[in-house]
Amino acid sequence: MRTKFLLLSLMALLPATAFAQDATSKGVTVANAWARATPGGATVGAVFLEIRTDKATSDRLTGIASPAAGRTEIHSSSMEGGVMKMRRLETIDLKPGTALVLKPMGDHIMLFDLKQPLKDGDTVDLTLNFEKAGAIAVKAGVAGIAAMGPKGAQTNSQGKKDSMSHEGMSHDQMHGDMHH
Repeated sequence: MRTKFLLLSLMALLPATAFAQDATSKGVTVANAWARATPGGATVGAVFLEIRTDKATSDRLTGIASPAAGRTEIHSSSMEGGVMKMRRLETIDLKPGTALVLKPMGDHIMLFDLKQPLKDGDTVDLTLNFEKAGAIAVKAGVAGIAAMGPKGAQTNSQGKKDSMSHEGMSHDQMHGDMHH
């Protein structure tokens, strides 16, 4: 009973997201999927989410597909000598009992050849393919262009909007300045 109360108490502290949708298959859960809105004419977008495994499950993310884009890729971002570098990842290994968070300025999903701009309030369908868990389909809620998290999670503990130096830049501009 105490554990249930503690879990409910912790859940009450989590920010509510407008598009929160968890999907689980064979010990792998995909949660908190979101994308940034793109300016009109942009052909590239980014999606962020969390992948959790239960303590008895290891797996491998082998690919991602979306009807919103002509092509999807998993990318890793890192700072090297003051320059943001990105590289494509073919797969991501998932260890038992861990959470992998794909987030801005870190690992993320790239959507290339967008069929239409991603607009704040829309959703993007995604299918993540895992070696053991198979296909897991989720919907990513689209947040503002400068968002650093899903809707409802864009403020820090002081209630102020989080900001970074690239705020206001389009995803195309950010990736145009990065070396692959």
